[in-house]
Amino acid sequence: MFKILIVDDERFIRKGIRVILERNLSEPVECIEARNGIDALEKAEEETPDLIITDINMPGCDGLEFVRELKQKQVNSTVIILSGYENFEYAKQAIKLGIKEYVMKPIKKAEFIELINRYIKDIQQQHLKSQEEIERRIENNRIMEGVKKDFLIGLLKCSSNKEAHQYLQQLKELQVVFEPQLYTCIVFQYEVNQDNREYMDFVAKNILDEYLSLESEDFLINVTYDVGKNVSIFKTNSASSRSEERKKIIRQAARLVREYGQARVFAGIGDVAPDFEHLNQVLRHALQAADYKIFDRGDIVCVFDEIESGQPVSLKDLSSEPDVLEIWNDLNQIYSLGQTQVVMDALKCRYEETAASIRSKLAKRAVSWGSEDDFCKEFSLCWSLDELKQEIKKGLDELDQIKDERNNVNVQMIEQIIQFVDENITKEISLNLVADKFQRSPGYISTMFKRYSEDGFNSYVTEKRMEIARKLLKDSRTPIQEVAEACGFYNAKYFSVVFKKHLGLSPREYRENL
Repeated sequence: MFKILIVDDERFIRKGIRVILERNLSEPVECIEARNGIDALEKAEEETPDLIITDINMPGCDGLEFVRELKQKQVNSTVIILSGYENFEYAKQAIKLGIKEYVMKPIKKAEFIELINRYIKDIQQQHLKSQEEIERRIENNRIMEGVKKDFLIGLLKCSSNKEAHQYLQQLKELQVVFEPQLYTCIVFQYEVNQDNREYMDFVAKNILDEYLSLESEDFLINVTYDVGKNVSIFKTNSASSRSEERKKIIRQAARLVREYGQARVFAGIGDVAPDFEHLNQVLRHALQAADYKIFDRGDIVCVFDEIESGQPVSLKDLSSEPDVLEIWNDLNQIYSLGQTQVVMDALKCRYEETAASIRSKLAKRAVSWGSEDDFCKEFSLCWSLDELKQEIKKGLDELDQIKDERNNVNVQMIEQIIQFVDENITKEISLNLVADKFQRSPGYISTMFKRYSEDGFNSYVTEKRMEIARKLLKDSRTPIQEVAEACGFYNAKYFSVVFKKHLGLSPREYRENL
């Protein structure tokens, strides 16, 4: 509500002005009274009024002195002075103090109300303009921070020093400058699933920002590098990344993310870059260190410089159509060779080539059979050997299922699906709901419908509902809204649109033509 502070040593004048304002202004206002300048200063600071109406002649602290004190205390309310003095000096001083209006007593009621109404409108417009400016500034800052983040991620992901140099130049133009210094970076990886997908990146970044800035003077910046991955950049005075103190801080930071996010967390520490241009190489090593979580060594931190290279590993040739056991045995054999960089690379190579083959075969069959699920997630998103094996098994099982169902049509299942749809046709029903019910992908259910009925799922549901609607519309006593609800539509307008599109007539027109 618009606040007005009324300042006058005469109680009856204060009350009179208040009554005039409260009864005659174009919108409601909150009036606050002060009996002198000293009292008014306290109330102006406490209440921050939008408008101040003050007498100029008051004991202790007159109106002009009161305005001077307001300026010193940086109270920016608009001030109108009431004066019985036709004195040019008073008016001149008031103008110098930025007084908006100098009104002579006695006050003419109509003119005074018009004046205050005008100021209320002007001040409200100023407030609105200020609010819009603040919102615009916040939005500009948000966009600028987003641009800086994108450039920083681009720098970390670039593949050459020349490309890195270009990103640094762009960041410099945005006033983001990195001094000549040794740098290292840490990848914090945390598990993202359906339950925490909405907030996990936000939670992790905020925890890491707060904890690392408090615990380490060398901490520079955090950035959400990808879903489930946060990259933290540090200055360092040592060419070695094997700092026990830093490992201790990183370990505790990872534990905090795990505790508050209720998710598995692992941190990979990269080696040291001589400058920011080479930080992308350090990041790649930090990502490799983060992949070491697959070995489940009992620690949630791995330092790239501490990983052993290991002896060469030869990958054996698998059959052209390997089964689950063949691939599992191969992964087990590679895993058993030790926790070295070479073993890690071999595991990753075997998994990714198998996953790529599965995805390729599923993609070819997806168009004709509706296999739309994402199988065989990235190697870095798996947290154990068992997860690697289960991802492969899910993919191969899906291929087998598609193969079997293409060769042997599952008539029984489609009959069950159609029966379920028919029984629930008047309820809220969707392709996703049916897919969940029968534990198949929505694409699979959609393809089944097209194979065993003349139309697809949505057309089938609509046709069945229109059959019910035509029967119910024969009874003129049943309101259109009830007909709509009985057919599974909870919005009568939408029902009418669908009905007219289907039959060429609105429900009302159809009923009238019966």
